[in-house]
Amino acid sequence: MKCATCGSELEKEALLCHHCGRAVDRAEVIRQEAASRQLSKKEFYQLPGMKACRSNIKTCSIVLYVCAAITILVSVILQGFYLLSFLDGVFLILMGLWLQLGRSRVCALLVTAYGIFNTGIGLVESGRLMGWWIPLAGIWAITYTFRFHKLWSRYRKEGVIPKDAVSGEG
Repeated sequence: MKCATCGSELEKEALLCHHCGRAVDRAEVIRQEAASRQLSKKEFYQLPGMKACRSNIKTCSIVLYVCAAITILVSVILQGFYLLSFLDGVFLILMGLWLQLGRSRVCALLVTAYGIFNTGIGLVESGRLMGWWIPLAGIWAITYTFRFHKLWSRYRKEGVIPKDAVSGEG
C-alpha cells in the first residue's frame, strides 16, 4: 500500500503516512487492494459504497415476503385455501429470494410487470387499488439492481473500482 500524497510504502493497517504525515484514506486502501487482484462479484457487492444497493435490494425483498405472507394468509383464512392466491404468494416468495440472493435485474423487471398486472386486475375486478406495494418494490428493485450491475460492469471493463462503489458518493 502506498501513500496517495508522497508515494511512500505504508505499513499494513497504518492510519498515517510515516513520511509525510497524511491520514490514510480508507477508500484509497480499498482501491489499491482491489487493483492488485480481481474482485469477485460477491466481494464487489460487499464494498462500502454498495451499502445503499445492499440495503435497498434487501428491503425490496422483505416487501415481497410481507406481500407473500399476506397473500397466503388471505388465501388460507378468508378464501378457504384458494389455490391461485396461494400460488401467487409462493411466486412472490421465490421472486424475493431471487432478488435478494441473485441481485437480478430480470427479477426486478418481472416483479414490476407482475405487480402492475396484478394491481390492474384487482382494480378492474374490485374497483379498488390493491397490491400496489408489489410494483413499487419492483421499481425500487430496478433502480438498485441496475445501479449495482452498472458499477460491476464498469469495474469488469476498466479493471478499476468506480469511486461510487468505494465511497458511495456520486
